[in-house]
Amino acid sequence: MRTCTQSLPTGNSGALRPAEDERLAELIRQPWTLRVGRHPLVVRLSSVHDLAAVARMHARCSARSLLDRYRSGGRAPAVAALDRLLRRPYTIVAATAAGDIIALGNLEPDGSHNEMCVEVGLLVEDGWQRLGIGTELMTHLAGVAQVAGYHELIAYPATATHAAQRLMVEVGRTRMVPGPELHMHTYLSEAASLGLGSVRERLAG
Repeated sequence: MRTCTQSLPTGNSGALRPAEDERLAELIRQPWTLRVGRHPLVVRLSSVHDLAAVARMHARCSARSLLDRYRSGGRAPAVAALDRLLRRPYTIVAATAAGDIIALGNLEPDGSHNEMCVEVGLLVEDGWQRLGIGTELMTHLAGVAQVAGYHELIAYPATATHAAQRLMVEVGRTRMVPGPELHMHTYLSEAASLGLGSVRERLAG
């Protein structure tokens, strides 16, 4: 299995891999339900129509949560950047029955590593943190990455090193890479695809 090593930015150009197996690609596209206490959340691929709700979610997040997600001084991205994020093929949202979006996760190309790596990002609104949502979404995103042919997830935790490490070790073998831009590598096994939410939902039923 190839592993990710530090490389020139040209090693990962910015295009995300499509899932080659159509059956598995369909599992990525299927919405699934995540139950948090009495609250059912629908987890699905994002849409440009989510922009207003996602912007409102960012406005409800603390500067600390935004710093740990975006490493940009505790500020939310510009609306244009959020719009681009929602158009990415592997961006997911978690929405309440009322239509509020309370979490956002995505896979992004990482120009500092080779093409077998993909960066994972996750933001859960402050009022919904510590309820297991992050773990569920990270497990799903690891499944998406494995189905799309990636071997490793890369995470940049900012100040949330321990919380990010707890999430990452749930989905694969994780190591910390120190330096000016501390980050984590998580090696995915072939079984990671079983973490897709639609697969787990089907098995639970």
